[in-house]
Amino acid sequence: MSVVAMGALEAAAWGLLGGFIVEALEYSAAIRRTKGWPWRRRGEPGLGPSLVAIALRLSASAGLAAAAGAGGQVAGAFGALALGITAPLVVEKILQQAATRSVDVGAAQPLAAGEREASDAP
Repeated sequence: MSVVAMGALEAAAWGLLGGFIVEALEYSAAIRRTKGWPWRRRGEPGLGPSLVAIALRLSASAGLAAAAGAGGQVAGAFGALALGITAPLVVEKILQQAATRSVDVGAAQPLAAGEREASDAP
């Protein structure tokens, strides 16, 4: 049985659904916590900022899943859905890895002719 990776558009749709599931659960919890519309409570974000935050989350979820789908990294709906659900965590971990792997290019000094690095020593 061969597995065919899904395309970017299909993966984006599943990722969008994953992001929507998370937002729906979080918003449902916020409604219960505030016993009403959260944007009407002091200390809670207003309606506009809430909608922008939701739109950004959904965009990130769909975009990450679409990129994975376009690259052939996602073969099934569940994988794309999971990427949509975990999009903020995946991006955070990628950024953490990029930060730990960054190298100060200016600190590298070229070796003089005939010199060997310590790791090249016999």
